[in-house]
Amino acid sequence: MLKYPALFSPINVGGVMLKNRIVMAPMAVNYAHLNGEVSERQIAYYEARARGGAGLIIVEAACIDAPAGREGFGQVLIDHPRYIRGLNQLADGIKSCGSRAIIQLFHAGRQTHTIITGVQPVAPSAVACSTVKDVPRELSIAEVQDIRDKFIAAAGYASMAGFDGVEIHAAHGYLINQFLSPDSNLRQDEYGGSLDNRARLLMEIVAGIKKSFPKLVLGVRLNIEDFVPGGLEMVESLEICRYLEKAGVDLINCSCGTYESGLTSIEPASYSEGWRSYMAVAVKQVVNVPVISGGMVKGPEMAEDIIQNQQADLVFLGRALLADSNWALKVKKGHEEEIRPCIMCNNCIESNFKGIAVSCAVNPSTGREQELIKTPTTKKKSTAVVVGGGPAGMQAALALDGYGFEVQLFEQEERLGGLLNLAAVPPHKERIALFRDYLIKCLGRSRVSINLNQPYKLENLRDKYPDHLLIASGSRPIAPAFEGWDAKNCLQAEDILSSRFKLEGQQVVIIGGGSNGCETADFLIQGANHITIVEKDEFLAAGMEKKNRRDLLNRLQAGRVIRRTSSNIIKIGNNNVTITSGNGQQEGLPADYIISATGYKSNNEIYLKAQKQHSSVHLIGDAFAVGGIREAIRQGETLAAMLVQREYSGVRE
Repeated sequence: MLKYPALFSPINVGGVMLKNRIVMAPMAVNYAHLNGEVSERQIAYYEARARGGAGLIIVEAACIDAPAGREGFGQVLIDHPRYIRGLNQLADGIKSCGSRAIIQLFHAGRQTHTIITGVQPVAPSAVACSTVKDVPRELSIAEVQDIRDKFIAAAGYASMAGFDGVEIHAAHGYLINQFLSPDSNLRQDEYGGSLDNRARLLMEIVAGIKKSFPKLVLGVRLNIEDFVPGGLEMVESLEICRYLEKAGVDLINCSCGTYESGLTSIEPASYSEGWRSYMAVAVKQVVNVPVISGGMVKGPEMAEDIIQNQQADLVFLGRALLADSNWALKVKKGHEEEIRPCIMCNNCIESNFKGIAVSCAVNPSTGREQELIKTPTTKKKSTAVVVGGGPAGMQAALALDGYGFEVQLFEQEERLGGLLNLAAVPPHKERIALFRDYLIKCLGRSRVSINLNQPYKLENLRDKYPDHLLIASGSRPIAPAFEGWDAKNCLQAEDILSSRFKLEGQQVVIIGGGSNGCETADFLIQGANHITIVEKDEFLAAGMEKKNRRDLLNRLQAGRVIRRTSSNIIKIGNNNVTITSGNGQQEGLPADYIISATGYKSNNEIYLKAQKQHSSVHLIGDAFAVGGIREAIRQGETLAAMLVQREYSGVRE
């Protein structure tokens, strides 16, 4: 008996039967060729999610009007018949793996850059997006109608390519949403002013597709709330939904937010799971066609509740399917504990906005489905020793075990996890703990021999010489060199996050305003401490992903954390810290405790020694170069794949 019967019940959408209610959201990943053609990498990526059990795959924003409508260099194009062959391979690949396939039709409008398009962006009105700043050119009526016809033509190309349907992208501040929103549409002609006029372009596209390609499933991704002053609000969005149903739309995909709306379009980890569902609830009250809800749905319990309680008919998953392509299959089999959890780091989103191929911090296979195919070695059972049980070491051990290696893992501490144990402590970082626990559970199910409380001794090489030695010994905090740092009230951030010291109601100065320092401050706010962060650079947390950074800085401001940027420490005295600002002026800061968060340095001494004794010794994770979770996981997986390739080919170092 299924644990989640509503989630895995079939549903008919526009005459097409879906095997379950799980939808893969259209997420831009920049895997297409630069000329806009579908790549083999892109096909493999989507096939993996289809094999993973999603009932419906919505392929990411396909541009219907290049170059003006293009958002990125790795975006797939659907504005010419020459793209049909590749699109057909993509559609067939998805459908052959058991899912239904819809492709999203897209025009960026003003939310793009001249550097990408080579031409001035276009929009309903010459109103710039505040985050892009390129002033767009207002479209003429003839140009608006030409774009309308291109949407309809693109639907035809999708039909010829074998897709089950298309979704019109009318959300997130892109062109159709720009026409719908009174904030960005200031036109005084038949495409501006009243709601009927602002919705005219969308409705003409819908009418054209329904007339020309009646067998295509037709969906619309619609912003229910723009979350910008003067933008599209729910009252008007619900009226648009009524229009869409009357026009014959088969599916409404509820979304929200724009480039300008702050954190609501792509949420940071502080947002509660399922917070968006109220929008779909409102839509379902005014239409009878299937409605999709999603955003911040990570676990099957929430997805089941949404369907069971008739808040929506389908649930889309985005980042969760980047983290684990087999999410649906694992849930269906009752193996939820085996789902690789998304940690909400938003590195995937950051990559997309930078115009580079998307990767996942916790899933090294995302976008590399062809590269990382598990193939057992054909030689004798090779042996490997992994030194260090942080993320790089755990991932390397798991990958090597999957390739058939005999693996031993040594960790000098009493538990696995390395710096993940500290990274999971600050507010809203709980999902890092889930990921750590996931890796530990995977190791528990593996054949890897785990040795805790056992620092690896190089003398062991003489007793049992492994074929490969992997050093993942991590990093250690950098100790400041300031005068007075040896005082008893001077601590490392690790001392605080590990709960070796608990501070409440204290005057605290944190030296270092990177992500570690800011997250330590966020943690200390909970103890009613009075915190000042001293950072030598101009900005705090400069290296963080933008959404999570903004969210974190908002909390620091609410917690009245004092910022001293462009400042340097002069000395540490008796319950005070002397700093100098950018103008050279000195200032004394009261400090019951001084906490250093000045970064980490690689702990690679054992590697330097092992090199002299072993022919195949490798350095990964922070021990190689201090980085984040993504780098550690990727290095662990990649090194394992490299070693098995060498074993397979008979090449030895």
